[in-house]
Parts: sequence; structure tokens; C-alpha cells
Amino acid sequence: MRRPATVPIALAFIHHTPAVSAFAPHASTSSSSFTSSRPTLTAAAMSSDSTPTAATTENKSCPKTGNPLPNLPIPEPLLSLTPGTWAYDTMSRRLNEDILQRTYEENEEAFNSPPFAKALERFNELRAELDDAANTKLRNLEFDRETDARSEEVVDREEREWIEIMKPFIDNDDTWLSAPWLVTEFYAYRRLIEALGYYDRTNPDTYLYDPFLVAKRAGLDSSVNSAENMLEKITALPKTKEGVALAAAFALWGNKMDLSIWPADAENSSMDVFAKILHAADDNLLHDDTDALTEHCETLRARGDGKVDIIVDNAGFELVTDLALAD
Repeated sequence: MRRPATVPIALAFIHHTPAVSAFAPHASTSSSSFTSSRPTLTAAAMSSDSTPTAATTENKSCPKTGNPLPNLPIPEPLLSLTPGTWAYDTMSRRLNEDILQRTYEENEEAFNSPPFAKALERFNELRAELDDAANTKLRNLEFDRETDARSEEVVDREEREWIEIMKPFIDNDDTWLSAPWLVTEFYAYRRLIEALGYYDRTNPDTYLYDPFLVAKRAGLDSSVNSAENMLEKITALPKTKEGVALAAAFALWGNKMDLSIWPADAENSSMDVFAKILHAADDNLLHDDTDALTEHCETLRARGDGKVDIIVDNAGFELVTDLALAD
């Protein structure tokens, strides 16, 4: 599979697209997603071939996914080689010293228990790689079919996809820093799953163990007041394109939405009021496919069936807004 041409920071609305996409070497996702604090609201993940000519082809579809190809050239990917950049700091320091260190501290009792002995050893091996990220070459993921609780078909598919994703960078002897940041970001968390024995059915203690559960619960507990305020307004949204657009804006912006102009009687307010709120939310968007999303939802509503997939990429308040959008 080919890599997505656009990857939104906060939310992606994807209609029948593959769960995992491969990443062509040095063919990037939209640079605005990673070099700017402004998010992108996109209605569909667009897949592309890795060749520059395919990236500029108009009105054509990816032969593998059927998704439309982008009309604009794909920028070069962000690497993690330049000191002082966010990507360099994330991959050379923050991922290990902040994120994985906090993960260890939040799970210290479990990680140091006998059932986690092998998991802790692999966890520390992963951290050692990241501690020398500039010199540690990437490797393929390891799959153990004898202990993996998933079906053989699922395991085969995931292994095949990851081999396809990683092949260009392993063949190129890339390190954690010289491979595209987006690739190593996803790869790091999948390596964490591997280290912990997440799919190992023979170890009930590590099987499906969530190392981020403490952080997720803390995020939800701390977001109650914000969630209540937002949910009061969501329930009053009209079942129209404008209502879907506002719910999407909530999911994108969360508690950064400007609600100072929210009408006291939202259920009986005119669409002009909601348009003003949406316009205020649009000011900091680099790209906006809200119209495509709302039109698609209206088509599904009129037809009485259909599917829209929402990628949930965070917990806490962001999870609440995503669930509100789905509802």
C-alpha cells in the first residue's frame, strides 16, 4: 500500500481506506501537518505512488487503493537529522527520555514483576536503541505465530505490510534519525507493542496490557468539566450539514473552540449563527474539506446507510469530542 498524501494532526475522516499504508522513501506527507501548529481537516486520506510524476497527475486514482492521487507535488519528508529541530529532539531525546521513561514510571510495579521479566528486557533494549538513535539501524518487526493470539491471516497481513513499509529504509541502512520521522514514529510504538508481548496469549499478564492506561484515565478524569460544557452544546446541534460541520470542528479543535458567540437558544437559532462559529474555527486551518465531509454525510443520511471511519489518535478530552462526532 502507498503512504497517505495528507495526515491531519488531530482528526482524519476516512471512507473505506486501508488500515496501514506503506511509506515510500523520502516521499513525504503534507509538510503543513508537521511544520505548523495549524491543523488540517481532511475528508479523505489520499494515497499516492512514490514517484514525483504520479504525485502531479490529475484526475487519476491509486491502482492499489482506488483513492484519488494528489494534484500537488509531495514535499520531501521530515527527517530527524538536524539538531535543534522538533523531529530531531523527538526521536533523539523526547521519545526515550520523556515518553518511555514516563511509561516505565507509570507501570513500574507491573514491569518489575516476574511475568514481565522478558517484556522489561525487550523494553530496555528498545530504549537502548533510542539512546543511540543516530547509530542504531532499523530492523524488521518480529512476529511469533506460536504465541500470537490473532488469526494467522491477520498476522500474515500485518507482517507483510510492515515489511513493505520498512524495506526501503532497512535496505538503505537507515537509522532512527535518517529514516523519515513519520515512519519511525509509528514504528517506535509498534516496537513497544512487540517488546511488551501485547499479543502473546501464553502470558496473561502481558497479553493486551495497555502501558498508557494510567495516562488515558488521567486525561479523562481531568477533562470532565470541559466535556460537560462541550456536550451541552453538541446535543443542541441541528441534524444538518451545519450540525455535522460543527461537530467536526469540535473534534478538531476541542476546548480551543471559540464559544463566546454560541447562542443561548441553539436549537432555535438560525444557521447564520452557526456559520459565524464555523468561520471563527476556520481561521487557523491550512486546508479544509468540511464541505466534502458534510456532503458525504448528507448523502449517507438520505440513503439511510453507509460508513464513516473516525481515527481516534488520543485519549482524554479528544476522545470525548470524537465520540460526540460519531454520535
